[in-house]
Amino acid sequence: MSIARQIAERIERTPFVDTHEHLCEEAERLQFLSAPDSGIPPADFSLLFAHYANSDLASAGLSEDDAKRFFAHDTAIDVKWQLLSPVYARCRNTGYLRNVRESLRLLFDIRDIDATNYREISERIREQITPGFYRRLLRDVANIEYCHVNYLRKPVFCETDQPDLLAQDIGTVGLCTPNVESTLKRAGMTAKTLDDWHKVIDWCFTTFGPRAVATKNQMAYSRRLDFQEVPAEEVAPIFERYAADRESVPAEEQKRLQDHLWHYCVDKATEYDLPVKLHTGYFAGHGGMPLGRVRDNAADLCGAIRNHKDTKFVLMHIDYPYQDEAIALAKHYPQVYIDMCWAWIINPAASVRFVKEYLMAAPANKLLTFGGDYQWVEMVPGHAAIARRGLTQALTELVESGWIEREEVFELIERLMRGNAHELFKYEAKLKNWNVSAEPAVAK
Repeated sequence: MSIARQIAERIERTPFVDTHEHLCEEAERLQFLSAPDSGIPPADFSLLFAHYANSDLASAGLSEDDAKRFFAHDTAIDVKWQLLSPVYARCRNTGYLRNVRESLRLLFDIRDIDATNYREISERIREQITPGFYRRLLRDVANIEYCHVNYLRKPVFCETDQPDLLAQDIGTVGLCTPNVESTLKRAGMTAKTLDDWHKVIDWCFTTFGPRAVATKNQMAYSRRLDFQEVPAEEVAPIFERYAADRESVPAEEQKRLQDHLWHYCVDKATEYDLPVKLHTGYFAGHGGMPLGRVRDNAADLCGAIRNHKDTKFVLMHIDYPYQDEAIALAKHYPQVYIDMCWAWIINPAASVRFVKEYLMAAPANKLLTFGGDYQWVEMVPGHAAIARRGLTQALTELVESGWIEREEVFELIERLMRGNAHELFKYEAKLKNWNVSAEPAVAK
């Protein structure tokens, strides 16, 4: 058997640890199967395009009005197909749209969506939304051991019903911004002073830290990552004015407050031995990315990385399209890790190159190779398949060109797909705090 085939078969059998998703709870999908105001897409074929693929459809020419009609609960599916078909043809080869087809293949053994099968696909999507479908799609179809979830529908942390399958991050954006009202409601506390808010943050980490696998922060969508060390006494009066009327606080003062709270949260994460996940690189959506600010992500973080030597920083999405800078940080700083979540479908070819270049430059124990980064579980299997294909290509090319020895590649596969994540995030120890035991991962 060729080495290429051996690598492909081992990667296919090995479970992924999925280090980044935005999945809502399965119970919500069941409860809101037909609820237009729930924020959950309709259970028809448009769901396949409701996250990420919608951005490429827009870039290819789908108008805002047509998009609203396409994703509406009350639009007939025949009309939806008429809206989709011309624009789908324009962008079907992108990673986002490739993922639609891969998910169709894995879920329903259908190679592509077309005029003959969109009704059948819609029926089968709806039929599979039954109790237990998360575990079936993630474990049985995608061969994923467990996921990390940054839950977007509630502040800070999700008390999941399935902690062995959906490990949870503490979301710190609302703690650093700060999102006073919703966080205070969750904590059952009041905060009129900075010291009060520190106590709220302390409560969040005391309450959720023992069960969380990491913290997650995506403030890069709204500002630069140049977080300065600002003393509490300087920002205390700013917080009091912010808590009373945030609109009255100038942007420069809000930045100083955010800087202080960001470092405070990083310190708390370090206290609880939680890796700090940071969004870097490409923006979700379309028509709004400030590329100049994205270009500065890696450079902006250097000061914080130097000042938090005991903190493990996970730079997400390979900082695409500035992945060389991400590799440089992982090579230089012992506490910097790189996560390939989302990257495989942003640009599959660039992700293959990234794996090869990373492994020839930086320590292999600091690379995490898959996170689906989806809100809807139906799209995760396709993304995992794309990641397996890309990882197979990258490792095969490294072996065939003599940069990696045949004897070491299979141990490397285990490390990259799940071993590194287990070492970094301490999943089994966290499950004990949920009073749940991990199911052992079994290679297929």
